[in-house]
Amino acid sequence: MSRNKYEEYTYIDYDNIYTYPSTNILINKFNINSLEELKNKEYTLVASKILELYLQPILVNSIEDIYKIHNFLFSDIYWWAGQCRKVNISKNNKPFIPIQSFHTAENYINSLISNYHKNANTKEKITNDLADILDNLNYFHPFREGNGRTQREVIRVLAMMKNYEAIINIGADDNIYNLYMDGTVYSDKSKLKQLFNIILKKL
Repeated sequence: MSRNKYEEYTYIDYDNIYTYPSTNILINKFNINSLEELKNKEYTLVASKILELYLQPILVNSIEDIYKIHNFLFSDIYWWAGQCRKVNISKNNKPFIPIQSFHTAENYINSLISNYHKNANTKEKITNDLADILDNLNYFHPFREGNGRTQREVIRVLAMMKNYEAIINIGADDNIYNLYMDGTVYSDKSKLKQLFNIILKKL
């Protein structure tokens, strides 16, 4: 199976809040000015942090815990780790939630997480709720970079808190990659439910 193709993200960042002037290279704590070198450095650091979270997870009970996860993963490389983006983002001509609506988005994510903890007591309900949380968290897209890795860890932890495993391994499995990307990019919850029907396993 081949991997589906998706357009790059588009950012409106006229003031270079996050990038070095006249580049698309994110300002970073190592002052790396090569896009490829920064990508490799970021991947190595974050991969190590993800392994740490497997041993000592940050439990997810609210949006604040999602911010903590992002901060833990990216604070070694970016000054804005754990903070909401200050620029608007779109992908495949689909805009994510504008920054002016972040307070509403936070409240809604909190309500989804709360309802999940209270009411998701069967595999079918867990599947449906995780698909809903993932879809809305992706639409929120609160961070300038690292949304995917953060949301995959959030989903893993939420499933774990219901004694299930839900590892979204997009690196090794093309089918998982396509279901995850189609589901999040196009807000297709049927694809996300297919994804969870495959990966959700009782611990």
